[in-house]
Amino acid sequence: METFFINKIKIAATGLLLFFLASFSRQLFAQNAPPISFAVKIEGKGKPVIFIPGLDCSGKVWDDAVLHFKKNFTCYTITLPGFAGQPAIKADSILKTITHQLALYIRQNKLNKPTIIGHSLGGWLAINFAATYPGLAGDIICISAAPFLPALSMGADISSDSARKIGALIKKGMTGQTPDQVRKGQKMYLPTMIRDTAKINLVAEWAVQSDQNTQGEVMYELFSNDIRPLMGNIKSRVLVLGDWVAYKQYGATHQSVYDNYKEQYKLAPRVTIAINDASRHFIMFDEPQWFYSHADSFLLNK
Repeated sequence: METFFINKIKIAATGLLLFFLASFSRQLFAQNAPPISFAVKIEGKGKPVIFIPGLDCSGKVWDDAVLHFKKNFTCYTITLPGFAGQPAIKADSILKTITHQLALYIRQNKLNKPTIIGHSLGGWLAINFAATYPGLAGDIICISAAPFLPALSMGADISSDSARKIGALIKKGMTGQTPDQVRKGQKMYLPTMIRDTAKINLVAEWAVQSDQNTQGEVMYELFSNDIRPLMGNIKSRVLVLGDWVAYKQYGATHQSVYDNYKEQYKLAPRVTIAINDASRHFIMFDEPQWFYSHADSFLLNK
């Protein structure tokens, strides 16, 4: 009987020791965890939704969308490092670093499977996160984004090697640009992406405030990372919203763009694709009601 009680005391003591060790480990990790490099603005109340912008853009690109969604959701709007005045970071891979930091942020803030809505680069980050951390991601909404962006913009047959070389040229051209060069470049090509002149001017100024070394590196990484084989890892539902009309002169059609998206996302188990026939690249600017209608229907119909 004495031996029985001694063993129970040993088991209890061991359990208590493990508890304190686990608690100490969590505190030590929290103290030594890498800092979050992106800025976050929080508004609204309800289930969490994370908004990620595209190239050069501030989180403010989502301001109108947040007004719509914050009635039913807590909105976490991100401005990425090196974007629109947010301090840049140095990393072997900026996109992988952001992906891992997003997981850290979600864990630290105890967000239960947040919906992630991303535009262009932000959409790529959303699906990369869902494929890398399938247990943390809730629903995903991608706007004008695909697992391999060069295959979306340059045709499904482009090789990874060719895309990487093009990405290197893009990076070289963007790195070290002056504010005047950035502004002129934005004013030249943004009209192919946005209909509203005021919105064009807004995005152009965010680009001027962005670190161009970061923008060049991010473009290179997007052209160098084909995550189509990882789509099978995703457990989340995915809504893909695409555009095509601005590329009509280059041979794009509603059906060709739909087929491209379908092929790129074919390994993901639960994907819904919708193509807008009037919008340019910034769908949430050009066709906001269409965007809200599809997003609301998707989020409310589990």
